[in-house]
Amino acid sequence: MNKPSHEVIIGLEVHVQLATQSKLFCRCSTQFGAEPNTQTCPVCLGLPGSLPVMNRHAYELALRTALALNCDIPRFTKWDRKQYYYPDLPKGYQISQFDLPMSADGYLAISDPKERFAPKHVGIIRAHLEEDAGKSVHDEGAGKLDSEIDLNRTGTPLLEIVSQPDMRSAAEARAYLQELKLLLTYLGVSDCNMQEGSLRVDANVNLHIHHQGRDIATPIVEIKNMNSFRAVERALEFEAQRQYDVWLETGQRLGDVPKQTRGWDDQAEVTKAQRSKEESSDYRYFP
Repeated sequence: MNKPSHEVIIGLEVHVQLATQSKLFCRCSTQFGAEPNTQTCPVCLGLPGSLPVMNRHAYELALRTALALNCDIPRFTKWDRKQYYYPDLPKGYQISQFDLPMSADGYLAISDPKERFAPKHVGIIRAHLEEDAGKSVHDEGAGKLDSEIDLNRTGTPLLEIVSQPDMRSAAEARAYLQELKLLLTYLGVSDCNMQEGSLRVDANVNLHIHHQGRDIATPIVEIKNMNSFRAVERALEFEAQRQYDVWLETGQRLGDVPKQTRGWDDQAEVTKAQRSKEESSDYRYFP
């Protein structure tokens, strides 16, 4: 019996640290590599009585990117608090944008010199500003796990670029990221250094399986911990095959199980389950 054919559906969320000298709502330095917890102040630590003042240059860099991505720029935008609790988020919320982002409805043209796919436009749902969280450092030494928090990164300006699920292969996803990195570096928006965390990628992937005259969608999985474009490509290839094997075994389809977050293990070359993915309502956004 022939196995049903399938189509891979991929959307990417890219977080870009903007090339500013100070943070998004305070004057603390954004320089990489400083001693832990030496680039903080009452504003980025969320201490009572501190008031944020927006970094104009961060908005200008974000606007430059949005225009290059052919996005619509609204006449009005606003900030929202994204509520969640994690040790590296001292305020207990992140200043982000929810229902009125600073840009939306754009596209990025991609192509492949190897001609593995035809040239196409990948839609951009939105590009919005937000502040970064801190960094958790995990050290497994002396037979025990120690976790330390470095808040230097807290409040660094980020531009989150969310694509439409328009990519149909890992090769298309890699081409999109390469084209986006080329654009961002040319514009001087970011150095896009993935090793330093200046560019981070999360992928959302599922399958449309053509079975008995119908298209069956598998549950959507978000993949994290991909530290290079090569890792993104390999993670997507593995995850597509894993989802197909799971569908053949269980018949699970979209809605049968909650959306899951999986992390890419670069050494084992597999994705590993981490947790169930939150929905937007879990973050209790408010202006």
